[in-house]
Amino acid sequence: MMKTCELTLESYYWTEDKVECPYELLVLLKEQANMGYFHKQLNNYCLYSLSHVMYDKKRVSEVIYDAIVFQSIIKIGYKIFQNPEEFKKRNLCKHQVSEKRLREEKFLDKKEIENPYLVFESIFINYSFEKFSKSFLNLVLATMADDTYGKDFDCSVSVLDYHKLLEACELIQQRCLTNEQ
Repeated sequence: MMKTCELTLESYYWTEDKVECPYELLVLLKEQANMGYFHKQLNNYCLYSLSHVMYDKKRVSEVIYDAIVFQSIIKIGYKIFQNPEEFKKRNLCKHQVSEKRLREEKFLDKKEIENPYLVFESIFINYSFEKFSKSFLNLVLATMADDTYGKDFDCSVSVLDYHKLLEACELIQQRCLTNEQ
């Protein structure tokens, strides 16, 4: 049986509000930074974790801030996964996906674009929330490490899964904004 945990989105670390609704926080996140930024940062983390140099020390506070926001995004995905009824109620599944939309998405297949909940289901059935979250933090640690200590950190989750999480969140974000209009 899968262990579930009650958690806060910890939005108060990076917003003026304490938002606990994952859908509201996704809309608020649109104002802070777009998901493309986090895709780029994730790629940077991967590159630096594999290199013999560490991330620029002048940017440590930026990396920490981004890691906190990214942890909130992981928690958003987990909270959506925990409540499939709310996802269905919000009418966030699009049954028709255009060819243009299929070409725009880089990491999701057609079924996942139509129903982004499938991404969260796949991730959190394959990994516990703790493992998924900790693996991301290990990637950040590997990014910040220099060669003195080595870069032997346990990043046991595929980076593709993090990109899929971001892309699914972006689809939900866009659909929430469209539904509000």
